[in-house]
Amino acid sequence: MLLKGLLKTVRKIYFSHNIVLWMILVVLPVGVSVFTLDMFSSQIVQHVPIGIVRQDDSQLANRLESKLRSSPVLKVSMMCSDMGECEHAVIRGDIQSFLVLPNELERRALRLESPVIPVYSSGQNYLVNMFATKEIRAVLSAVGSELFTGQMEDPVKTELHSIGNVEGNYQGFLALGLVTALFHLAAMIVGVYVASFALRDHRVKEMLGYANGSRLTFWLASVLPMNIILWLGMVGCYAYSHRVLAPMTFAEFVITASAQLFMILACSGAGFVFVGVVGVMRIATGAAGVIGSPAFAFAGQTFPVMSMPVAVRCFAFILPLTHTLKIQSMMLLGDVSTEPAWEVMKILIGMAVFWNVLGAFLMSMRWKQHLRRETAFEAAKVAEVRS
Repeated sequence: MLLKGLLKTVRKIYFSHNIVLWMILVVLPVGVSVFTLDMFSSQIVQHVPIGIVRQDDSQLANRLESKLRSSPVLKVSMMCSDMGECEHAVIRGDIQSFLVLPNELERRALRLESPVIPVYSSGQNYLVNMFATKEIRAVLSAVGSELFTGQMEDPVKTELHSIGNVEGNYQGFLALGLVTALFHLAAMIVGVYVASFALRDHRVKEMLGYANGSRLTFWLASVLPMNIILWLGMVGCYAYSHRVLAPMTFAEFVITASAQLFMILACSGAGFVFVGVVGVMRIATGAAGVIGSPAFAFAGQTFPVMSMPVAVRCFAFILPLTHTLKIQSMMLLGDVSTEPAWEVMKILIGMAVFWNVLGAFLMSMRWKQHLRRETAFEAAKVAEVRS
C-alpha cells in the first residue's frame, strides 16, 4: 500500500506535464554544467605553459630541465634571464608558473644540504596551477630520488609561492567548483519548487489522497526523485569532466560522490525549510537565490575562509558548498589521506539530516494547515450550492 501510494504520488508530482520542474531539475544544471566543463577543458592538464630561471649550469639542472620538458602536463615556454621577466610573464598570462634552479644546486645536493627550488604561480588560476605545481614537484622529486636514493630521502625540496598575491589570498574560478556551486543553487531552487507545488496550486488534499493520507509518503515522493536526479546529473558531469582532469582512485571518487549527494540533500532540504517558514514560493525562491547564488564566493575557493571576517566565516561554515568543495579539492590533489575528508563528510551528513528533518516537520505543518483550508473551502462551496 505504501509503495503504491508512493509511486502514484511521484507520478502526479513529476509526470503531470510539469515542464518547468524538469527544466530546473535536469536541463538547467546538466546543460549549463556541460557547457562550463567544455569551456574549461581545453588546456587544463596538458601543456600548461611554465618558465624556468636557470641560475645553475650543472648536470643536475640540465637533468631537471630535460624532465620538465618531457612532461605531458607541462610545456616549458620561457627561459627567463631573471625572476622579474618570468613574474611579468605570469601577470600577463603568458605562463602559469615558473621555477628557479638556484646557484650551486648540484653542489648543495651532493653535500646533502637539500637545496630548495622555489616554484611561483599565479593565484588567479588555482586549478591549472594545482596541476602544474603538482607535476613540477613530482618531476623534481623523481629526479632527486633517481640520483640520490641511497644517500638521503629528500635531496631536492620545493617551495611554493604566489605571483601577484604574496599571501595567496585569491584563487581562480575552478570549473568543478562552479559546477558544484551550480548544483548547490539548483538543489535549493528545486527544493523550493517541489515543496511549493501542492501549496501553490491548492492541491494538498489531492496529493495526500494519492499518498493514501500519509504525509510521510507525500514527503518521500517529493524529495526522493529530485535528489536522485540531481545527484546523478552532478556525478555524471563530474565523471564527464574527468576526461581531462587528474585520475582518481575508486575510493576518492566514492568520497567525492558521497559529498555531492549529501550536499544536494542538505540544499534541497533547506529549500523545503524556506517554504515551510514563509509558505510562499516567490519569497522562498528569493531566499534560496540570495543564499545560494553568492555561495561560491564564500566557499573558500576564491578567498580562504580563515582570512574572512568572523561573521562571513560563520556564513561560509553553514553552506554545504564550503565542505563539498573542501572534499573535492582534497580528492583532486591526490596523495592526500581520505581520513580528513571523512571528518568533513560528517559535517555534510549532519547538515543533510538536520535540514531534511526540519523541512519535513515544517512542511508537515504547512500541509496540515492547507488541508484544513482546502477542506473548509470545499465545505463552504457545498453549503453555498445547497443554499
